Amino acid sequence: MRQFAIWLVIAIAFYGIGISVYSSLTDTDIEATLGSLNNIGISGWIMIIGLSTLNFALRFLRWQDYLQRLGHPIPMLANVQYFLASFAFTITPAKAGEAARSLYLKNEDIRYADSLAALFAERLTDLVAVVFFALGAAYVFEDWRWLVIVAGIATLAVLPLIHANWVRALLVNIRKRLGSGGLQTAIGHLVSLLDSSLVLLKGGPLYRGMLLSLGAAFSVSLMMYVVLTLLGVEISMPLAVGIYATGILAGALSFLPGGIGGAEVVMLGLLLLAGVDSTTAVLAILMCRIAALWYSIAVGIALVLRLEIAPPWKKHL
Repeated sequence: MRQFAIWLVIAIAFYGIGISVYSSLTDTDIEATLGSLNNIGISGWIMIIGLSTLNFALRFLRWQDYLQRLGHPIPMLANVQYFLASFAFTITPAKAGEAARSLYLKNEDIRYADSLAALFAERLTDLVAVVFFALGAAYVFEDWRWLVIVAGIATLAVLPLIHANWVRALLVNIRKRLGSGGLQTAIGHLVSLLDSSLVLLKGGPLYRGMLLSLGAAFSVSLMMYVVLTLLGVEISMPLAVGIYATGILAGALSFLPGGIGGAEVVMLGLLLLAGVDSTTAVLAILMCRIAALWYSIAVGIALVLRLEIAPPWKKHL
């Protein structure tokens, strides 16, 4: 919680400084821009929050399926709380804090190797889905194709390595040569994680997880198209979806807390290249990030407090 508080303060400070600097450099009336948030109307906010919620739901279905595949049929009500609570820690470098759900699942007697393997499979399929939708922007903006191509190649290269028997054999051999010690234990955990990940990244689990990842990525990326349409901007859906996906991809590769900074800058640059005026572009980005990032963090905080008050695992005792 201390780490969460630190990164939350950093993120808020970054937004404040970034908006102030951008306002001074472009003469954008930020107060007027923020005031325009109210002009979207309740129906508009319901629409984009609904898309973000659909993203959560699809991701949870994938998570539930992963755990069941690993032999852990956790009650849905308890599992959804663990899953959503981890969103409170999205505001950490590379979203590593979302591994907090492993701490909750440990109370359900689920070993870390399995829960972290599910998280790894989740991240990998998420990345593939984001790269897929980022192709919409890469097709239009040649200068950004390298980002999508490099990320796509790097992501797809991981799957053969996970399935390669020589990788596991190499790790086991290194572990034997090390004897005893912390490094040997760490490599042992890595082998266990690799074994569990292999179950999720082949056959049916891989295809189902990938379909759910594509659905989740599309629902959250579609927010950009919906928001721009509500703001009166004419833009093709593939391009708007691609711009959002490319921004999220850049944020993920930056390893910044929640992708903050990298995602916004890339989205802004692409929107300006697409002919969207700066004021509208800033407003669209703010709305999308509120509905996706900050909404998820708020839900996560509420669930963390709920779990602190009445942990579900105590009911099993």
